Amino acid sequence: MLYILLMNKIRSIIWKDVTGENESNRVSYIVRINSLLMCFYFIVLMFVFASFFSYASVIFCAVYFAIYTTSVYLTYKDHNKIALSIYAIATILWMIFFVYRWGWESSIQHFVFVLLILVFVGTYASELVKFILSLGILALRLMLYGWHIYRAPVEVLPFEITFLFQIINITEIFAAIIIIMSIFTKDKMETEAKLAQYNRKLKIISEHDPLTKLPNRRSLLSTLISDIMHGKYENGICVAMTDIDFFKQVNDRYGHDAGDAVLKQMAELFSGYMRKQGVAGRWGGEEFLLVFNNMNLDQAGISANELLDQVRNMTVNWHGTEIKITLTMGVTDINTFVSGTITEAEVDDRINEAIQAADRKLYMGKAKGRNTVVV
Repeated sequence: MLYILLMNKIRSIIWKDVTGENESNRVSYIVRINSLLMCFYFIVLMFVFASFFSYASVIFCAVYFAIYTTSVYLTYKDHNKIALSIYAIATILWMIFFVYRWGWESSIQHFVFVLLILVFVGTYASELVKFILSLGILALRLMLYGWHIYRAPVEVLPFEITFLFQIINITEIFAAIIIIMSIFTKDKMETEAKLAQYNRKLKIISEHDPLTKLPNRRSLLSTLISDIMHGKYENGICVAMTDIDFFKQVNDRYGHDAGDAVLKQMAELFSGYMRKQGVAGRWGGEEFLLVFNNMNLDQAGISANELLDQVRNMTVNWHGTEIKITLTMGVTDINTFVSGTITEAEVDDRINEAIQAADRKLYMGKAKGRNTVVV
């Protein structure tokens, strides 16, 4: 229990949400955790140097430990840029000193890759500034290599110590890169996931009626054009223009909220019935468009009459009052016959012609007394 509490406390301290102006949490976390990692790195080195009685080096490492501790502290005070600068300068000076003092064989030069990654994921500088900083890191790497070629180290370490330094340096460098990239990719992936989710919501909103949640007119027409262009309706396709009878009277007698309740319940019925038949969408107001996939006109007429029977048996309960609803529908087929090439504009014209024909049949049904299907 004490261990869990201690780990939670440490986690809360490390991930404390503090950022500078116009910066994300990412910069604070990257600088803070990598500075903490360097603090641990120098603690290990102090033990290593103490083991072969190099106490001057122990003191030197203690100074560096204090420098990186300052960098950690500054991330809690909204000074991420200063903290990152201290981290970078201290790391560069340490690399130069290490190569000068103990040579090239301990892999200290690979810290340049940590610095290079930090240039791109830990700063908000322009691309030009990042490019210039990258050239500076390249120059540092080349300079260290040139020094190694033409200058012998001040102190030649035993193979065992050099090997140990190499393990420590490589482990530190890999840990730093893993931490930087994990925080960076986590931040980016979360942002992209939120953006993708937001875009999906926008797409749903743009393609669906907000009240009934059915596809809207634009979505219906777009899908129809695409499906016809791809030849998905080998057995024909029909549309039915549907209008709720005397819907204005419902609004006038019970209020617009009652009218909305009628539209929603009607949409639920349409959606459930048309799931296997095709698709239902809201055309506008109290009008709905039904699309019967792979059906000829006779089959679509039968389906439309079955749906009308379900509507006749439906009751909308509005605050204890039962509202009965009927429909009038006009059904027609769309000419999907394609000979040679056909353009989207031509398909769009065919769909509009069919919808206008269905609309005319709808008004014929209204003239006959409503509550009917005209095929």
